[in-house]
Amino acid sequence: MKQFLIIVSLFLLGCNDSVKTGLLEVSVIDVAECPVKNPFLKDSVPHKWRFVKLETSDSCLIGQIKKVAICKDLIFIQDDQHVFVFDSAGVFRNRIGQKGRGPKEQLSIDAFYVDKEREFVGIYDALLHKIFRYAFDGDLIEKVDCDKELDFIADLCKADDKHVVVQFRNANDYPNEYAVFKERNYAFRSYALPFRVMSEIASDVARPSFGKNDATLMVTAVLSDTLYAFSQGKLVPSLLVKTGKKTIPQKLIDNGGPYTCYQKVVDKAQREGYSSGIERVWLTEKFGCVEYHIYRGTGSFYMNNQLHEMIFHAVNYLIWDLKTHRAIHYSPAGTWGINLFYPGQKNFCTATENELVSCIPAYEIAGIDRAKMDGDPIYSDSRIREIVDSTEENDNPVIVYYPLDSI
Repeated sequence: MKQFLIIVSLFLLGCNDSVKTGLLEVSVIDVAECPVKNPFLKDSVPHKWRFVKLETSDSCLIGQIKKVAICKDLIFIQDDQHVFVFDSAGVFRNRIGQKGRGPKEQLSIDAFYVDKEREFVGIYDALLHKIFRYAFDGDLIEKVDCDKELDFIADLCKADDKHVVVQFRNANDYPNEYAVFKERNYAFRSYALPFRVMSEIASDVARPSFGKNDATLMVTAVLSDTLYAFSQGKLVPSLLVKTGKKTIPQKLIDNGGPYTCYQKVVDKAQREGYSSGIERVWLTEKFGCVEYHIYRGTGSFYMNNQLHEMIFHAVNYLIWDLKTHRAIHYSPAGTWGINLFYPGQKNFCTATENELVSCIPAYEIAGIDRAKMDGDPIYSDSRIREIVDSTEENDNPVIVYYPLDSI
């Protein structure tokens, strides 16, 4: 890891669309200089992994999962209809939010965030343009009107004791990736990080784009290898990850448009040998982790009697110490094949104080070929075998905690 003082032009588009330039210290981690290591396995077997099978009943049937958050030993899971709350053992506690036309109901449940200190969940309703604040037990605390700029968002996260940061969907009418709002009344403060490409069809970017621990909020940016940190009410460049690929030039992006969705540019960058940017970020109290992709080739498939191209890439992770910036690199690809339980094989969905967390769908577990389990050391763990044997296709997912104690 190296640190440089870099003069950067920091585009923070606020009410006056001003451009500020400052002297910032940006850390740089070169993946090529990082050792390859798996911090989650010891002696080739699962080490201290924790497995939580979420209760399955008519009261808590989870649909398509949109977001997972863990706070104070509670697991919050959002689908299209509700936010479900489970305890640390997977026992269902209550639902938060309800779609309907009643005074305490939402017309839409578009995004949510957790305020750990004040112990409430904020649910954003785009149709009513309000945020409903609920206690963890599901009781409605209050409804807060939002400024008009808080619109068409994909996700939001508490940044500090005064602010929330929202992430917008990628679309023509929304040129910025993020905006900062006051948490007290959701009043608009400033825009941040203009999208490098805008889609004709609204689309979400890869998530989680927020990495948050008690001290720091970091975010990704589309088609960028730079992570940005929240500091003094703004998102500022914090860490550059050198993946071995150059950033795709803006001119090359502009010359190829318009694009139906931003993923077309991501695919283009990979095909032409450029970086497709940092996809996701997570923070524990001691470590940061980012996901990025390396192009491996193309294939094709038929859908609706039409031939479509498919991009193949290898998922890679960089994990670094937040204080020393010492870093390691690893990829779940290779001899482990497609083992669902291998760390990172299913995208990490969130992080705790000292763990990265995955949410594995039951239908994928139920589809595991038992005949191939004996040759895989991961399945030597009796807990995993029990999960595979006891999981049915329509069950709720299994939460897996991967401790990240050292690198």
